[in-house]
Amino acid sequence: MARINKLWLIQLNAAGVMANALAALFLLMFCVGVSSSSAQSGWQTEWSQRREAAKKEGKVVLAIPPSAELRKALETAMKQKFGIELEPVLGSSNKMNKRVADEYKAGVRYFDVIISTWDNLDYTLLPMGAVEPLESYWILPEVKDPKQWFAGHVWTDKTKRFAYAPQGYMLDNIWYNSSQVKEEEVRTYDDLLNPKWKGKIGMWDPREGGAAAGKWAYLWQIKGEGYLKKLAEQVSLISTDRRLVADALARAKVNITIGPTYYSFVSFVNAGLPVKPFSPFKEGTYVSVGNGGPVAIKNPPHPNAARVLINWMLSREGQEIYSKAHGQATRRNDVDTKWMNEIGVRAAKDYISVEEFHKYENQSEDKILKIRRPAQEIADKLFK
Repeated sequence: MARINKLWLIQLNAAGVMANALAALFLLMFCVGVSSSSAQSGWQTEWSQRREAAKKEGKVVLAIPPSAELRKALETAMKQKFGIELEPVLGSSNKMNKRVADEYKAGVRYFDVIISTWDNLDYTLLPMGAVEPLESYWILPEVKDPKQWFAGHVWTDKTKRFAYAPQGYMLDNIWYNSSQVKEEEVRTYDDLLNPKWKGKIGMWDPREGGAAAGKWAYLWQIKGEGYLKKLAEQVSLISTDRRLVADALARAKVNITIGPTYYSFVSFVNAGLPVKPFSPFKEGTYVSVGNGGPVAIKNPPHPNAARVLINWMLSREGQEIYSKAHGQATRRNDVDTKWMNEIGVRAAKDYISVEEFHKYENQSEDKILKIRRPAQEIADKLFK
């Protein structure tokens, strides 16, 4: 009997331990659930409040690259989705940065957000302390989650705070007029030096930055200064206005252009004119992050609308619309970009590894200092 009682007590104690363990587990699960629910309701509450406040502010001012298609797409989306008037100011990144910096010095707060990489910010707004850390503006979980992005969160500034890079792609920004040139005639960069093309090449000035500087820097990196000197001798038109260069190609005033990208040619493509990007050259090309991502200006006039705009631009919907309108492939894994191959843009996430992305990009702070700026110094000597 004593033995039976002892066994019964052991079983009873075991049952008690199990019950306590289960209770503790249920309590933990409950706490985790409450915490998760609170976190979820936290961002949803903030997002709802920001949207309402943004609607009352009524508008947001955004500096964007000179693209009519991008302007229309962003204006329409912000109005329809949030009831906010988007005032886009079109211009190259370096010019927009200079304007914002001049206004900031004068105490004028007109812009809320600009599109830029680190390169142009470094000359103006960053030294002034006129830029806010971008992550402090993020609200949506889909924006914050690095798994949503090919290569995770990528920044072009070393501090990883101010210049975010939503795009990533290989850029084939050498175009031709198919009524004047057969694609098979130019399959390597050396083919551009053929006497046949002397005086028939137009170039967007690489000293302006952007895709022109990116291609110029890549050519310096793989071919050297001697090659660039010979290439410069082939050029009959060089302009700081990419649209002028694109127009010259569409009108067959030049046969080949270097620098301008899809969004400079889209109106001509839609009109059925014979302008096309060369398919990838044998020597390859660099990885671009395009014009960069949204940059938050300190003390903006429409702070809530600025937050709504930034979160939407980095969302799946925002990146899908931006990529389609502007021809720059997003790094978001949930956006289809394979179709962009038709316009001379190959999304990094569709064609290369993360390691290759970091190896061949040339817009991060370190690459700009070691590759882009030395190449631009050569351009200063050749194009006076």
